[in-house]
Amino acid sequence: MRNTPDIKEFHRPKTVTEAIGLLSQQDNGTVLIAGGTDLLPRRQSGRTGVTKNKLVDISGLGLNYIRETQDAFLIGAATDINTLASSPVFKTSPYTAIIEAALAHSTLTLRNRATLGGNLCNASPHADLALPLLVLDAVLVMEGPHGQKTINLDNFFIGPHCTVLEPSEILTEIRIPRMPEKSGANFIKLTRQHTAIDMAVVNAATCLSIKNGICISARIALGSVGPHPFRAKKAEAFMENKTLVKNTLQTAALFQEAAGLAAKEASPIDDIRATAAYRKEMIPVLLQQSLGKSLERSLS
Repeated sequence: MRNTPDIKEFHRPKTVTEAIGLLSQQDNGTVLIAGGTDLLPRRQSGRTGVTKNKLVDISGLGLNYIRETQDAFLIGAATDINTLASSPVFKTSPYTAIIEAALAHSTLTLRNRATLGGNLCNASPHADLALPLLVLDAVLVMEGPHGQKTINLDNFFIGPHCTVLEPSEILTEIRIPRMPEKSGANFIKLTRQHTAIDMAVVNAATCLSIKNGICISARIALGSVGPHPFRAKKAEAFMENKTLVKNTLQTAALFQEAAGLAAKEASPIDDIRATAAYRKEMIPVLLQQSLGKSLERSLS
């Protein structure tokens, strides 16, 4: 097996418009990169991208940033994951879940190159960063030959390593709306070998918004237990309008039932990391822990 990709063309556009033009002119052998950390593993595994040998590098387009507005946090798609992990912007609840997911993503060295946009566009079923962004209602900004459009992250993934992004479109920005004041979120990840490079056996994120002791909004996202990261919407609907009090048997019972509903929404498979049955069994365990942490953070 070759350990280096057979690259025929390499382009480094100076503007988003130029990059879109290049993508529009190229055939299906073209791939967009920023950090490029997924390129070689994808080729070696035989997954989509193994025959792609024309690269368009967008790392120089100024898409590495984190900005705040009155209504949202804006993250450039080429922002590296270590920048997310160290950003003071996300050190308050509920946005701390982003830092938790970033720190759980591979090694320090890889995180210096790997980008948020790449993690999302790769559309891996176990993508760590997708989960806190799902529960934080993130919106994606994409640009293509016909202009700019936005889409909720919840509608972005359509299958394993497959998204709605068109071949001539670029993901340019991720927008996270400001959450209600009493909101808490958490990311949790179960791995097999407990090393930094482990892919998740199951990963999950939750977010709860509380007003006067009532759950006014619940978000529950799961990874590694379906064809792509997804929100467990039946479990979310069950949690809404429930009275939640920290460290009570009643609240624990609600979390247990919600976690069980979420497990029923999952469709895990057997692979080298775990069996489908084990994954099903661990979903409620992780979610009960995550919901408890989210509630604690929402009340602090």
